[in-house]
Amino acid sequence: MTNAETELASYFAKYEPATAKFGKALRAKLRARLPGLFEIVYVYEGQNALVISYSPTERGYEAVCSISVYPRLVKLGFGRGAELSKSDPNKLLQGQGKMARYVELNSVADFDRAEIESLIADAVKLAKLRLDPSAKGAVIVKAEAQKQRRATKAARPASTRRAKARPSRQT
Repeated sequence: MTNAETELASYFAKYEPATAKFGKALRAKLRARLPGLFEIVYVYEGQNALVISYSPTERGYEAVCSISVYPRLVKLGFGRGAELSKSDPNKLLQGQGKMARYVELNSVADFDRAEIESLIADAVKLAKLRLDPSAKGAVIVKAEAQKQRRATKAARPASTRRAKARPSRQT
């Protein structure tokens, strides 16, 4: 196992065995469905969430989709889900964000439903990707980078942090 794989395994190990097994099974299915894409791993400790984004670049925000593993819930997310919701006749997509939407999955069988495959296929088309079945993707763990950014931000003096511009009062 590579360092990234070992690190990812340690994040899955923090969940109940059934949840970890479910998350790993979904990961395997997405890797097979989206060959050659980068798997970008984020850890959101405040939400107790592990997120794996599937992106054509090393930037997670350009992801076609993602899986989010929570202690009692797993979501299949779509970064451009608001655009996909127009072609979601079964109204599976949830969320109110300007861009992202998600589908809650209760089992691996949920992932295999035709409606889910249709959403993934539409997301790939929307991203204008040509997937190469022989391509090998890479795992990029961004969890440490997240911690460093938070620590740096917290360590900056208040005077150097961006403050919202307030209109000046003139009398």
